[in-house]
Amino acid sequence: MLPDLKRVHCIGIGGIHVGAVAKLLRSRGVLISGTDTVEHELTQDLRKHGVDVKIGHDASHLPSETDTVIYSHAVPEDNPELVAAEEKGIPCFDTHTFLGQLFEGKDQIVVTGTHGKSTTTSLLGVALEAIGADPTVVLGTKIASFPDGNLRVGSPDLLVVEGDEYKRHVLSYEPKILILNNIEYDHPDAFKDLDAYRAMFSELIELVRDGGIIVYNADDAECVKLIESKIDFLKEREVSILSVGKDQGVIRFANPAVIDGMWRSSLRAMSSDYLDFDLQIPGEMNIRNAAMAITGTVAFNDEADLEKIKGAFATFPGCWRRFERVGVFNGAQIISDYGHHPTEVKATLDAAKKTYPDQRIVLCYQPHHRNRTKGLFHEFLTSFDQADVVLMSEIYDVPGREAKEDAAVSSQQIVDAIKEEDSNRQIEFVGALDSTEQRLREAIQPNDIVILMGAGTVDQLARKLVMNG
Repeated sequence: MLPDLKRVHCIGIGGIHVGAVAKLLRSRGVLISGTDTVEHELTQDLRKHGVDVKIGHDASHLPSETDTVIYSHAVPEDNPELVAAEEKGIPCFDTHTFLGQLFEGKDQIVVTGTHGKSTTTSLLGVALEAIGADPTVVLGTKIASFPDGNLRVGSPDLLVVEGDEYKRHVLSYEPKILILNNIEYDHPDAFKDLDAYRAMFSELIELVRDGGIIVYNADDAECVKLIESKIDFLKEREVSILSVGKDQGVIRFANPAVIDGMWRSSLRAMSSDYLDFDLQIPGEMNIRNAAMAITGTVAFNDEADLEKIKGAFATFPGCWRRFERVGVFNGAQIISDYGHHPTEVKATLDAAKKTYPDQRIVLCYQPHHRNRTKGLFHEFLTSFDQADVVLMSEIYDVPGREAKEDAAVSSQQIVDAIKEEDSNRQIEFVGALDSTEQRLREAIQPNDIVILMGAGTVDQLARKLVMNG
């Protein structure tokens, strides 16, 4: 149970989820302070919301009158502010545990899965807003549709949230509606194998409320297997199930195609025409995300005005760092993307090829976390096939998640393995981000589609190219 919230301190406040929760509490009149390791656009945005942000971590940064501490999953256990709070007996919560308790007993719509969470959650929030609902939406990205970017402040009785599976954070929620995009092994530093990863999702299914609804990807074998294994349990709890897919499912999307720069598809229910919709955001993966979001909206309100959803989707410009068109450099379009799993890399490159079939695709990739790179090494070897040119930056080390046994893992090993199979592949290791920038400037040609991809600092390079030329 949460204490009476008057003064909250957030550690790692520049994190996308922590920052959203800080702004949500600030909108409710709670005094907020916070710290992070570096200054960036998210910390600057928080100051505009009246949040006291300090850079650097020190016990002295914890205000004496603090009644609650919220911390990012990236914060280590020996963080001086966290240690000081625990010594003083101040209740401390990770972001998702706090949010789950803040909305305990309220309607919770949780979007989870390995891929597509941010975009699906964003589209769901936009769709619910379009039909007149008033959700509070907490995102792991930012969208122009919401004035606060990563947050929509709405009803205290309705939460739409991106449920992060890392370190089992999604188990902090009790969904009335659960949207399950897909299940594919990830986060090897948190889950020892696929079975451990599956087990976490199995636990999540059991947290869905009696009489709730599960929307799941019927084309994903792992999702299907999970739902089938829980079918008796779900019937006993009177949980409804809605399956969505291209090839399987009660609700299906059909004929995804690029028309006049827009991605178009038809959503059908029980073989009947249901809704034609267009998206500015490219790729079949986003058609699927949209289909999941539409179904989730109808699950919330079966009388939803589908034409309003269609209109909202047609004007939705996309999410921050999800195939985000940042601008132009040297006549080439610069795109920033957060993808850091082999499947996400493949899906993004496929979307780029189909959207821009006559243009050269240049990928600048910064792998994220040495343990992930090692654990998914063989999957990465085929994930870059649709890029014409690949510049491979060194791996981004996630603060607090480094392991000594992974110190020797390098992006160079991926490049060497790919070149061993095909010596003519245009792929090269370009080292740290500074040297990456120089090589990228040399490689870019007019009319190129240049994708800077990764969950680390490579996004900064995308914006630097556009701003500084």
